Amino acid sequence: MSERKEFRDLATPAEATAAIEDLDLTPDPETVPLREARGRVLGARIDAAIDVPGFDRASVDGYAVRAADTVGADEADPVELDLVGEVHAGEAPDVTVPAGGCAEISTGAVLPEGADAVVMVERTDSVSGGDAASDRTVRVRTSLAPGDRVMFAGADVAAGERALGPGTELGPREIGLLAALGVDEVPVRGRPVVGIVSTGEELVRPGGDLDSGAGQIYDVNSYTTATAVEAAGGEARLYPHAGDDYDAMERVLREAATECDLVLSSGSTSASAVDVIYRVIEERGELLLHGVAVKPGKPMLVGRLVGSERGSDASSDEGSESDGGCAYVGLPGYPVSALTIFRTFVAPAIRDAAGLPEARTATMEGTMAVAERYAEGRLRYMPAGLVTDGGGRTLVYPVDKGSGATTSLVEADGVVAVDPDVEYLDAGESVTVQLFSPDVRPPTLFGVGEDDPLLSTLLDRVARGPRPASGERGDPRATVSTTH
Repeated sequence: MSERKEFRDLATPAEATAAIEDLDLTPDPETVPLREARGRVLGARIDAAIDVPGFDRASVDGYAVRAADTVGADEADPVELDLVGEVHAGEAPDVTVPAGGCAEISTGAVLPEGADAVVMVERTDSVSGGDAASDRTVRVRTSLAPGDRVMFAGADVAAGERALGPGTELGPREIGLLAALGVDEVPVRGRPVVGIVSTGEELVRPGGDLDSGAGQIYDVNSYTTATAVEAAGGEARLYPHAGDDYDAMERVLREAATECDLVLSSGSTSASAVDVIYRVIEERGELLLHGVAVKPGKPMLVGRLVGSERGSDASSDEGSESDGGCAYVGLPGYPVSALTIFRTFVAPAIRDAAGLPEARTATMEGTMAVAERYAEGRLRYMPAGLVTDGGGRTLVYPVDKGSGATTSLVEADGVVAVDPDVEYLDAGESVTVQLFSPDVRPPTLFGVGEDDPLLSTLLDRVARGPRPASGERGDPRATVSTTH
């Protein structure tokens, strides 16, 4: 009979955080095309190689003039200037503005020699003195100072000036500046490559044939974890399922360790005799932590795993061990537990490795709508939903169908962290909800009742769609619809 691994000394949440922070997830830097740089983090300082703009240019449509020729001009007493030519954007000027003259000019065009200001067309009148263009004059109805309506060379960015610093997250504005500087390739922080391995003989990839009679279920964790990795700034790489066979599990885990900065597995982390993944880590790497005092998510693993070259004998000790092995975190198998552990402990480490700032968080104060009992001596992250009552109070209700229910987090707005020494939350007690998104708002419509096809059809027409929430515990007929 296989030996059963027991949870003896559970690590504290702080110890789990420290263990993951000690793992090296830092990827190699990259250079990417400018078009693919959105959302990436700049890996090095970029200095301007050119002046932007590279020439003195008009900032409005109008006429290039000598400011001295407009002194004293106003609506009642305009000055008249001889039109000597025109300058278009993207063309080198072929005219010089003499004293008493002007040149028609387009926005963005090069300021011609002799001119030092531009008068906007709205403050002028064109006067024809004959058939030839050279016979035209322009009345200027305002006084100008040198530099008016002109952007001088280097006024935006001067050559040699620091344009963007390392650590800058690149969005449309930053990419626009880089484009203006002529940068076509950008040095960025690498995205940690995260290998994702779901374990369990019962798993079937979505789209495959499911045999419910044999206890098969669709693989949820591979897709939810991959999406969460990408949201945290990592690059997710899915690997084939690993069954409960030691050799098969070792083979796929070590392949992932060879190719990735971090390996995430889900399932096979509990104390069951068939959950052998901790033995793979112990024998082919280093197991730093097995079990954390949190709910959900107690059966968590943290360690390092030595990879093996593709095609080599996975049972051999070949592979790079120079860095102590690839970072490894084992998530629980239940989807709610896996996502809770990932969000709490792993996502911050991925964001840090990618150079991204901490995720925007938000909290909301509310009062418990119902009483909730809990007495397991572990930090509990209780999924919770929000609703506003008739008096404007924010009510918090547990949304917990158990770690095996995939709908619990979908139906929740956030979590309430319940301290290990708190055994009971009373109805009306104040709590703090850690929202899943700063955009979460309590719903404007709240309904209770059985699932109804007509109501579902009506709710489909709501712009910010409703979601069902848990009804009375133990009564599968009771549902709650909340509409935002």
